[in-house]
Amino acid sequence: MLRSDLAPETVKALVAMLPIEATVYHSRWSGREINFPVHSATGIPRERQTSTVNAGDVIYWKEWELGDAAQEAVAVYYGPEVTRDHRGYLPVNVFARIPQAEWPEIEKVGLRIWREGGEGVTVSAIPEEA
Repeated sequence: MLRSDLAPETVKALVAMLPIEATVYHSRWSGREINFPVHSATGIPRERQTSTVNAGDVIYWKEWELGDAAQEAVAVYYGPEVTRDHRGYLPVNVFARIPQAEWPEIEKVGLRIWREGGEGVTVSAIPEEA
């Protein structure tokens, strides 16, 4: 579920990028997270940032201090974590939440990618049911 109430500009920018074809990787050193690179043409601002996430959180992160040269990614967490990189805490925009009923499936995918390596993915919009 998209969370425009938390990060409206992030949601708007990422939805505009769809569909996204990428390889999903596991960030072994940063915990229970799978992620894939993105590139925002317009730049996504910091919005209600946090460095603590829960299972089911979907976040946008960027190397904020590098400006236009920054790496960007979307990550999905299958366990509670403190977001960090080699420099310390990493502030992120939480922009979506996976329903709790789906957490066992994202954990299964996360563990598989951790053990076996990256997997190709296509991210697209699913129309909301009326």
